[in-house]
Amino acid sequence: METGKLVVERVDGKSTATHCYSKYPLKFIIPNKVGPSQTDAVWIYTITYGGGIVLGDSIKCDISVKSLMLCSILWFLFCARIGSDALLAVIPDPVICFSTAKYSQTQVFKVFPSSSLLIVDWITSGRYGRGEKWDFELYKSTNNIFLEADEPLFLDTILLEQGKYSSIAERM
Repeated sequence: METGKLVVERVDGKSTATHCYSKYPLKFIIPNKVGPSQTDAVWIYTITYGGGIVLGDSIKCDISVKSLMLCSILWFLFCARIGSDALLAVIPDPVICFSTAKYSQTQVFKVFPSSSLLIVDWITSGRYGRGEKWDFELYKSTNNIFLEADEPLFLDTILLEQGKYSSIAERM
């Protein structure tokens, strides 16, 4: 079951979020005024209740940015279709894993040759102020980009896992 669904389309010549649905632990915020009025873009912020994702939480999003659209998504995203001549920028806060955390995310993007996509996928060493430096059990982030006919364009996975013989901290 999806915890979020967004559709951004052109309505009366302006980029508009025409469908916005989210449920716990995810919430979408679409502010009315973000940038200059002549900028045609939809800004969508995502937040989670209680300050973060915890054991047992699962987020599955379906995001569609129609042709000739500009859209910026902040934080969590799982599946997006980007229309021709459309731009999607995914600019989240970094993932901060607590001690012993097991975190995994998969992001899938479907693009046209004329689509534009910007992805920032980053992680910190953990809750540094609490002395949790590279102290999590597992961090896995997969980003896959496919052309419109499901042809792989870019497939990438980052895996950081505590090992039998060395810790993540020792390898960093």
